[in-house]
Amino acid sequence: MKCLHPYCPNGQGAASWDEVVDSPELKARKDDKPVLLAALKADFGALTSVPVAKALPVPNQALVSRLLHLCPCLFNQIDVPATAEAIVHLCEITLGTTINASNVYDAFLVQYPKKETFKFPPIEGCRIGGTVMEMLCSEVLENEGVPRMPLDEDGWPVWRSPGHMLLNESKMRALQALGDILIPCAPTNLLISVKTEAARERLLYSANSIEGIGFGFFKEAKEFWTKSRMLLFKRMGFTAIYLPDTTHEAIFAKLKADGDEVRAVNLNGTSLYRPLSIFGEDMRRVVGRSSFDL
Repeated sequence: MKCLHPYCPNGQGAASWDEVVDSPELKARKDDKPVLLAALKADFGALTSVPVAKALPVPNQALVSRLLHLCPCLFNQIDVPATAEAIVHLCEITLGTTINASNVYDAFLVQYPKKETFKFPPIEGCRIGGTVMEMLCSEVLENEGVPRMPLDEDGWPVWRSPGHMLLNESKMRALQALGDILIPCAPTNLLISVKTEAARERLLYSANSIEGIGFGFFKEAKEFWTKSRMLLFKRMGFTAIYLPDTTHEAIFAKLKADGDEVRAVNLNGTSLYRPLSIFGEDMRRVVGRSSFDL
């Protein structure tokens, strides 16, 4: 995830605060630039494992919001609620690499409430945990070759393939009841429903008989291995549900013991339950093409 903070531990930040302040994306007014630059140079150096809150560099809240968006590392130094994007970035810093399908569960554990293991934690966490889960999924797609679609000036996504769009932002919020992330695909677009650790009925009914994909950090294998649950997932339109590799292994150990492996298939005749580690490969294979290949 992009961060322009000159001291960003991922080593890909701006060369200096001067470059950040002059960034066209920041849209800093000429009168604000000297004050902002002086404050950033004076107070905002390297990140710390025990964060210490610094005063806002300028009173202009809109400018500070744009600055935080461009430099998510600043949530380690400024006492405002972290965005979901910032949490994902701080997870990446902790892992020391970008987030992909093979390590997204590790990233989830980094930010796990009350057991956080951030190398450089935010002063205040994100207040909407579900949005963090969606951004973790989005970041996986981004780094697996299915990038997030930009928004136009009116807030509509600019359709591109390969690409994905978030249904919780701007004009697409009206469709959020259908899912969290959309991937263009024939014969119907794929709608990804992102969950945390428990499926419950929330996952079951999120596909709404449209072609659904489940993505979550589910820890209870018993939620998935009953005959009725497998039938209901297929009835509700799920093509695949991606789970942590250990949960996936536990499900199939039980299904094998009961002789029910044949039931864990989708309408295409392929596996309904799949490990998170192959999520990126699967989405990359079908984006802009046919979901029959899932």
